[in-house]
Amino acid sequence: MDGGEVRVGFGLFSIALLTNDERISQRLADFYQSFLTDQVPLITLETTVLKGEAEVPSVPKVTPQRVEFDEEGYQGGINWQEKSAFLTLAVKNPLIGIDYFLRVVAALAAFHLGGLMMHAAGVERDGKGYLFLGYSGAGKTTTARNAPVGSVLNDDLLVIYAIEGRWYAAATPFYNPTQNRPHPGSAPIAKLSYLVKDQKVYLEEVPQAQALAEVVACVPVLTVEPFYLREILERSRQLLKAVPYYHLHLLPDSSYWSVLLEA
Repeated sequence: MDGGEVRVGFGLFSIALLTNDERISQRLADFYQSFLTDQVPLITLETTVLKGEAEVPSVPKVTPQRVEFDEEGYQGGINWQEKSAFLTLAVKNPLIGIDYFLRVVAALAAFHLGGLMMHAAGVERDGKGYLFLGYSGAGKTTTARNAPVGSVLNDDLLVIYAIEGRWYAAATPFYNPTQNRPHPGSAPIAKLSYLVKDQKVYLEEVPQAQALAEVVACVPVLTVEPFYLREILERSRQLLKAVPYYHLHLLPDSSYWSVLLEA
């Protein structure tokens, strides 16, 4: 069966997905529909889909030269110098397997363009970006649901980058059925808020060292390798110099917005 190509946009860059299965290619196009682009891709991911029942592994092997998976039914690698990536998979759900690998490719691309991928919810209001950080279960998805309709860039993964010292957040296409559907776009970051569930709503300033640790903990995949971690720490410091950072104590409703917008 003939395959297909899908180009997925991430704001500053795009990634081309080549597959050997036309049906899978169409499913990918449908899944990433709002983020499809004609932009020349920064890197191409070639995927070969085989029949199989393997599970998608959770952690790649990360070195300065390569990022790779080598598990039964799921083998792939990214060579940044050659701007190429490949994935051969024989898993229960190929769409999930390709989507996960694409997240890793996007994280690497963001890093090499001077930015970062972050586990955070992003909301755009009045031309400003508000990022909500926190551990899994802290309330990022709930907080995004209490944002104005159509304002959520993504409630789990964003690409952030700096232009002339000003930091921006760009939407990514990644989501699952329990999350808010993302909307393409980007916005200059106005505030960073680490979510804390509480009985009242208020903003709390925290020591810079604590803020740095919390931001770095929200960067997926690459922090396991010292080669990347050093630069991630430096970029996180620059981000915190440029953007106010708070602990946002909040209830599971929209009452946090009045406090956040007034700060």
